[in-house]
Amino acid sequence: MNVVTVKINGVEYNLKGEEKEEYLHKVASYVDKKVKNIIEGNNKLSTASAAVLSAINVVDDMFKVQDKYDKAIKECDKAENNDAALKEQIESFKKQMKHLEEYNAELQEKVKDSENSELIKEKDLELEKAKKELEIMQQTTQKYMEQYNLLKTENKELNFRLQSSKYKLIDLERKLVDNQISLVKEKKQNHPLLKDENIK
Repeated sequence: MNVVTVKINGVEYNLKGEEKEEYLHKVASYVDKKVKNIIEGNNKLSTASAAVLSAINVVDDMFKVQDKYDKAIKECDKAENNDAALKEQIESFKKQMKHLEEYNAELQEKVKDSENSELIKEKDLELEKAKKELEIMQQTTQKYMEQYNLLKTENKELNFRLQSSKYKLIDLERKLVDNQISLVKEKKQNHPLLKDENIK
């Protein structure tokens, strides 16, 4: 487990985690920025209030990332379904082409006179049409596959951002508890009459 000392709003905290030190510093820097932005907007806020508002902002960020992640998952599912449907159509066209090619071969063997040459030409045209349709379907499938791969990459990034937001929220919760303890200690020091042996 890694332990790093970080500063959030001028106060040092020891962060522990399985993540790399660089990542823990990155999380702390994000939280520090959130807290400072809140305090700059209203310098009369207590540290505890600033921590609560920062936690709300981080949760808001996390929910937005989760929403994007869910939408991306739906898009991936849709792309997968489209891909499966296109593959079925391609298989169907391949079977039709094979049938037309076999039929055309039979006609060429059986029909040699000019009377039936038009029929052969017609079947040749049908075969060419089927080939073109198959080519279009393959291009469409390629397009959907590229879109699907992009969505998978985006999903991976969104999932990483979601996990980062969760870690930031946990850190803010720890900071809030630390601030509440600091406030109790400060009240004890400023008000001797409120001293209590149970407060440490």
